[in-house]
Amino acid sequence: MSLTLLPGYDYPNEIRQLFSEYTQLLASGDSEFWEYLQIQHYDDEIEHPDHKYGPPNGRLYLALWNGQAAGCAALRQINQSECEMKRLYVRPEYQGNGIGDALVAQIIDDAHSIGYSHLKLDTFPFLTRAIGMYRNLGFYEIPKYNDSPMASTIYMQLDLQT
Repeated sequence: MSLTLLPGYDYPNEIRQLFSEYTQLLASGDSEFWEYLQIQHYDDEIEHPDHKYGPPNGRLYLALWNGQAAGCAALRQINQSECEMKRLYVRPEYQGNGIGDALVAQIIDDAHSIGYSHLKLDTFPFLTRAIGMYRNLGFYEIPKYNDSPMASTIYMQLDLQT
């Protein structure tokens, strides 16, 4: 069994499909999620992920498991010192193989390399496995940092520079 992480920019169809599956998962967990996507200009994100997640300040990864698209993750700049991990998703049939851990480790490494001081994320209470992984990596809960209309959103941060 092998895992490969590739820049996702050259795989637009795979990225679109993974983003779509991810958003369907979130919408099934909280019906207000579609409103949140509109605030994030999700349609443009799907068409041009490099605009939001492109270098030099962002990243986008496709995870392949034995050559099959298994997951994705992205990094975007908030400001000079803060960035945000977005769209972390691993297809259910590939979960348990360390793919999510590898994607998050890559995003953290990139955030360090770019020079960010803080990596932020937002997530939802029903994503208990993801929240547990974040806490194990040192993320902690913080006050709201974005314009999410969803009251159930959990905000977390990892301090990168000490």
